[in-house]
Amino acid sequence: MTQNSLPARSTISTAQTWNLNPLFENIEAWEKTFELLPKPEQVATELQNLFVGKLSQNPETIYAALKYRDTLNRRLENLNIYAFFNNAQDVSDSKSNDMMGRMGIVSSNLMANFAFLEPELLAIASLSKWVSEKPLSEYSVELTDLLRTKKHILSSAEESLLMQLSMPLSSFSGIHSQWNNVDLKFPAALDAQNKEHLVSHGRLNSLLTSTDRVLRKNSFESFNTEVAKWRNTIASNFNAHLLTGSTLARVRKFESFIDASMHSDEIPLNVYDGLVAEVQNQLPLFHRSIALRCKVLKLDKLSAFDRIVSLTGEAGPKFSWEEGCHLILESLAPLGEEYVSIAKKGLLTDRWADYSENAGKRSGAFSWGSYESLPYMLMTWTGTLNDVFTLAHELGHSMHTYYSNKNQPYETSQYTIFVAEVASTLNEALLRDFILNSPNHKNLARHVVGETLLGFEGTVVRQVMFAAFERQASRAADEGQTLTADALDGIYEKLSEQWFGAQCEMHALQKHEWMRIPHFYNTFYVYKYATSYCASADLALNLKKDPKATQARIFSLLKAGKSQSPLSILKNAGVDFLSPTPVQNAFALYEQNIAVAEKLFS
Repeated sequence: MTQNSLPARSTISTAQTWNLNPLFENIEAWEKTFELLPKPEQVATELQNLFVGKLSQNPETIYAALKYRDTLNRRLENLNIYAFFNNAQDVSDSKSNDMMGRMGIVSSNLMANFAFLEPELLAIASLSKWVSEKPLSEYSVELTDLLRTKKHILSSAEESLLMQLSMPLSSFSGIHSQWNNVDLKFPAALDAQNKEHLVSHGRLNSLLTSTDRVLRKNSFESFNTEVAKWRNTIASNFNAHLLTGSTLARVRKFESFIDASMHSDEIPLNVYDGLVAEVQNQLPLFHRSIALRCKVLKLDKLSAFDRIVSLTGEAGPKFSWEEGCHLILESLAPLGEEYVSIAKKGLLTDRWADYSENAGKRSGAFSWGSYESLPYMLMTWTGTLNDVFTLAHELGHSMHTYYSNKNQPYETSQYTIFVAEVASTLNEALLRDFILNSPNHKNLARHVVGETLLGFEGTVVRQVMFAAFERQASRAADEGQTLTADALDGIYEKLSEQWFGAQCEMHALQKHEWMRIPHFYNTFYVYKYATSYCASADLALNLKKDPKATQARIFSLLKAGKSQSPLSILKNAGVDFLSPTPVQNAFALYEQNIAVAEKLFS
């Protein structure tokens, strides 16, 4: 079997794909809408005639200018998302690549015309007073945040130039995606009986959970040997990404790349660094879990390809799409009938999810949509227990988007990344708890005990190692260092040795793993998985203690959008990240789960 065995997108059953018709009936309809977009020079003329130099006249003029911008932006969002979704289905498709390219250029050129807004608004002495009054109260969150950011806003000409450069300056993620999803071609992996197995992004997790250690080793090496061949190219791309972010941060008068990134979410830097420090302090617990895994698997040392195999010593259970969906929906009962009903319709009727495996499909999983669209999800379903948890996770995102869009105006509907992972990891927590405590799932529970440890280790421990890697790499970029492949491999290797400890043998290919993490191009994102996991663990625990009050707090978060700062939204839901308590509580629960696993598998 070879890489060419993956089916073409055109052969996939419609039932396994998302329904993009609510956005556009087909590509031809998209093209017609694209052609109706105004020309950049037309928008420039209208803005000059109506708004440029006139914003200080009265709040009504400001309101009209912001509405003009949002109306255009909503049109662009629908076009962009449809183009992106078509590309995600098959990254090698030339038509969707062309659509994305055109949208990037047009969006950048159109929105560059609005560069005058922020500098001109900040020059208005009465703005802070007008913000709380009608009609501008509708934009109070945005404008208050703008006033907070005043010293980082440049002149109109400079802002316009940066907007026009936004597409090339953000191209590094697209380059990585093309490499990761199109260029990588993995040789087949042999099992202990010399049978060949197809290696792909979608199948790697399933291969690494096999009870056949020969297959696990060969799959890991097939995948990462191919990745490592490109180390200099990907190091150059990542270095350019970091250098660009660091340079733009300095241009905007931030002290560092991370300062600029944390500022946008109003998150103090000590939340990030405190999280890394706390996880480092708790690594002995992780090493205890590794020791248990070594004992159960009868290994002197754990290798990189042994990390996620089931502790039961059995092949993991398999689920059809429908079986996985129904298991998830049962587990979400604590969130109420309405929540479950909406989720069921999205999964089984309205085709929110694209879950087929096909050649060229974007790796990983995500949830995304526009204000008008369905809250779409993409993943590759192979029927593993991990797939069930991945679907629960992405469904959490989609339900968060659904409730935010239903309860917030467009202006405050797009919740920030810092709260984005809470609903998703809460769904996972509820699924774990349901399986572990259901008399109907006793056999499955044995697998889930191990999955519970892996879920925490993958979402908290390992993601914080990624966060530490980003912190060190970005600091080097801020200091003007060139990050070569050797330098990046060295940072990752040292962190791996610290994180995984003496009972793990460092495979020679392990130091290259940083190369294939797409979230490194959404800089300082991965730590939010860990904070969100800790927040959702608190919420899941409180749902048991006080179901009615906790459910109300959860829905306050789901419906809040970005109507408040992310820390305030979480605090209203009962989680305070200015305190180390949520992280410490999560590790206390992790320790309890290790003890359960030690008793069960020793």
